[in-house]
Amino acid sequence: MDLGVAIGRRTFLRAAGMSAGLLTLAKLGPASRAVVLAKSSSETGATVLSAGDAEILSAIAERMVHTGDPQMPRFQDTAGLRIIDHSMRYLSEEVTQQLHWALLLFEYAPPLFAGRLSTFTGLEPEAQDAYIAGWADSRFDLRRIAFQALKNLSYLGYYADDSTWKGIHYGGPWVPRPRKIAGLGVGG
Repeated sequence: MDLGVAIGRRTFLRAAGMSAGLLTLAKLGPASRAVVLAKSSSETGATVLSAGDAEILSAIAERMVHTGDPQMPRFQDTAGLRIIDHSMRYLSEEVTQQLHWALLLFEYAPPLFAGRLSTFTGLEPEAQDAYIAGWADSRFDLRRIAFQALKNLSYLGYYADDSTWKGIHYGGPWVPRPRKIAGLGVGG
């Protein structure tokens, strides 16, 4: 199947590595955080991710960050998706297109990679976990690289939200915290 876009290993690695830096930068400057307030007309408030991509990424992140600890918030109860979307504004269109194709492949490949006639979001939580593990341990480089990029985005979006800090015994940055940005959960 020709996706019309060349998805390279280095580009995925670069996107995964850049996501850490971008999320850190997004937390530092008040000017960079203020642009998060600009919302698109989509239900998710995403400006880079389409509504479909946001739904798929949110479902993936929900399973990847799930610890089973009742003290930890669910991914959907954090600003993780908005933080990821905001950080993606600084990536090239080529990288965001590659993420789009990776999300589509992840969503619609269970019949191919797991032998299940379902989409990823249609699977039961246990089957989703097994499917994700299949991507992590795949013999195909592309699947492992896509898994790493999605895992990095999921964890960084989740743990960049200060509502998760108490559960990991992190008291926050030593610098004074900026005032809270409406609807993002950043600051205090």
